[in-house]
Amino acid sequence: MSDDVPERSETIRSAVITVILTVVFLIVGLAFWAWSFPDIIDTSIVGAINSFNPYVTLMIEALAMLGMFIFLSVTVINMKLFLSGIRAGWMEVISVFIIVVAISWVMFGTAVSGVTAVLSLGFVVYLYLLQE
Repeated sequence: MSDDVPERSETIRSAVITVILTVVFLIVGLAFWAWSFPDIIDTSIVGAINSFNPYVTLMIEALAMLGMFIFLSVTVINMKLFLSGIRAGWMEVISVFIIVVAISWVMFGTAVSGVTAVLSLGFVVYLYLLQE
């Protein structure tokens, strides 16, 4: 990763795109969370997917939270560099990790939050390897 600060227009465009993608993945997660309520699960998409294979629903929920983590992390890293001129440290990445895993745990429970944590740690390792 370079130490060059990107141009203002590139950073703003990148921030807008990553915020939109973060919101899209959050909306997908919220939709699956809402469709999982016991009153409507029989008539929702989650009920149909569960009748096919219940693990598919869990993976879709975990991947939605992973997408949210990836794009939220990229947004935080880029905005920290843009606003302060200092590259984001591990504190920002770990803070986003904890927030996303906590959201996943509150919305979907232990199984999905565990899968989200493992997949998100894979992305954190990828970020670490990019540094060298």
